[in-house]
Amino acid sequence: MGPDKAVIVGAGVAGLTAAMDLLAANVDVTVLEARPRVGGRVHTVSLPDGRWANAGADWVKAEHHLVRGMAAAFGLKMVAAREFEAYVVDGRLHPTKPRSAHLISEALEDLAEPIIRMDRPWSDRTAMELDRRSVAEWLDDLRPADEARAWFEARIRAEYMVEPDELSLVVLSMAGRLGSRSTSYRFADGAGSFVDALVQRCEGAAIHLGEPVRRIEHDASGAAAVTDDATYEADDVIVTAPLPALARVTFDPEIELPVIGQGRGGKLLVPYPAPGWRHPELDVTEEVSFDLVYENAPDQRARGGILGVYGMQRIDAEEAIRAFAAWFPELGDPDGEPMGVWWDTEPESGCTASAFRPGDVKALQRLASRTGHVHFAGEYAEPMSGYIDSALRSGRRVVNRMLGKMSKF
Repeated sequence: MGPDKAVIVGAGVAGLTAAMDLLAANVDVTVLEARPRVGGRVHTVSLPDGRWANAGADWVKAEHHLVRGMAAAFGLKMVAAREFEAYVVDGRLHPTKPRSAHLISEALEDLAEPIIRMDRPWSDRTAMELDRRSVAEWLDDLRPADEARAWFEARIRAEYMVEPDELSLVVLSMAGRLGSRSTSYRFADGAGSFVDALVQRCEGAAIHLGEPVRRIEHDASGAAAVTDDATYEADDVIVTAPLPALARVTFDPEIELPVIGQGRGGKLLVPYPAPGWRHPELDVTEEVSFDLVYENAPDQRARGGILGVYGMQRIDAEEAIRAFAAWFPELGDPDGEPMGVWWDTEPESGCTASAFRPGDVKALQRLASRTGHVHFAGEYAEPMSGYIDSALRSGRRVVNRMLGKMSKF
């Protein structure tokens, strides 16, 4: 028998998915969100002239069947991501993968092939062996060409927002196996349209914005979330806030949360009157502190376009604009104020996304397990962390367990 009442801490896509599924099972749902908005790290921002940009999660991989299926059910259009994108290697743009880097991709596929339990890597011998090593250590042994390694390390920093010596090899191996198809997708009307569709399906839930949870109390009979304004009692509490943010929440009795690797940094978004990045100068070198340049939100109907960059630290707008002018001679000047979004400095997130370090996979087992009437969900609680699909799966997994349905964990 499932719960009659549930409290969800966090109104990101994991929390909203859990709320939607619980409402469908006639559970009384309350959602508590520290931010003054829903969506968490899936966030679309608007410019004064009507343009928009994805400030958080952008891409959906072809293998992300849950988010793609939900988008289709919601009537949301998804388009293949074919926009301009280039990694920055030694100050130069690389819009295509170096031929010598294919050796690395092929070696990754070979590493992941023996993994049997992709859903439970902590119980898989091969996965646990890979988790003992960092990506940097593996590259040392592989000895790819210098150009290939530099390109690949830029990709690691841009995608996971950590250095290669901070990332577990098992993470990259599983990602390479699951992400074998080259096509990625994005929401035609911005990732925020997916959040809006989830909110519409949570109409029966009480969603409290700007109400951070300070304490979670739990015992054999149930659990409660305590804010500055009220105590919300329930049969179960689902915690979906990112792990760094939970450092400010007290659990009574104490629940020892594992410390796992987290990405850092964020994005800088720069609007331009026209997409003048079609013909980049690939031989121009600029000293910059970011690893990826890409066209953000190319599918909107508004004029102009937006260039985005990923960086592991706060990026100076003048630095990016100077580099853009050198790399893209046809670009011209920005026609709006640059916007920086640094997720690791926001107390409600404290990170970009999880990026498991060597040895972190065992901690994932603890996050995937229930603690009495307290459950943990979020992209960080899934073996393939860091994606919208990861967050959705975790929210649905926890609800299925609460309702007594079969769960993959």
